[in-house]
Amino acid sequence: MASSLSNEFTDLKSVLQDEENQKSDSLRKRAFVPKILPDDFLRVFSAEVVQTNQDYTLAKKLQTELNQQIRLPASFEQHNDLIRGRLQIDFVEAKLSKNYGLTRMDPYVRFKLGTRVLETPTSFNGSKNPIWKKRFILNLPTDVDSINIEIYDEKSFTEDEMIAFVKYPFKSNLFDGVFVDEWIPLSGRLGEQKEGYINIHLFFTPIDQIRTSHQIVQNSMPPNPLNINNNQLIQPAIVDLPQGIFFNHK
Repeated sequence: MASSLSNEFTDLKSVLQDEENQKSDSLRKRAFVPKILPDDFLRVFSAEVVQTNQDYTLAKKLQTELNQQIRLPASFEQHNDLIRGRLQIDFVEAKLSKNYGLTRMDPYVRFKLGTRVLETPTSFNGSKNPIWKKRFILNLPTDVDSINIEIYDEKSFTEDEMIAFVKYPFKSNLFDGVFVDEWIPLSGRLGEQKEGYINIHLFFTPIDQIRTSHQIVQNSMPPNPLNINNNQLIQPAIVDLPQGIFFNHK
């Protein structure tokens, strides 16, 4: 009797073992187990390291996209009918009518020239008197005759708020080689031309002063635009303005 029970137990154990082996074989066939695991397998990274890697990857991606957007063809004659010339835009400062919010505003400028949208750095705690003193140098398309300017208040936990705007048409004297230094009235919630003024400088270099033998700037940071030769077609550049170029404003 005892021998019979022992044999039955042995047979049951053998059956269960066979079923377990079959399940293991089935799982092993479906699972992918690499022969060589990467060095960082199961490694725990700190939040700082992860953020640094993400920032580096994003910066590299943005730089690649920027280089693709701004790359100009080697033959300038092919674009002789598309580019009117080179435009220098200085965003100097603004005198705003109201400080929106409970704290001092952090204003910055966002502007659109043709299809290109660019921004100045933020004037932190600039409130109603932000100062940027930033210069942009861009190629001006032939079909663009105005610039759209918006001033935003940078927010930390909500969307940035637009506080003033203006569409400024280029005056004819700009294309005659005149250096334009102008205070432009701004519109907004207070009404048309009631949000204060923004001071900008404009200077235009016509296409006939840009020689055919040009140099395309493709570095991550363009040379100082103040020293750019007239034979260069350039990518959008932003630099600090020298203190000496400013005059007495209104």
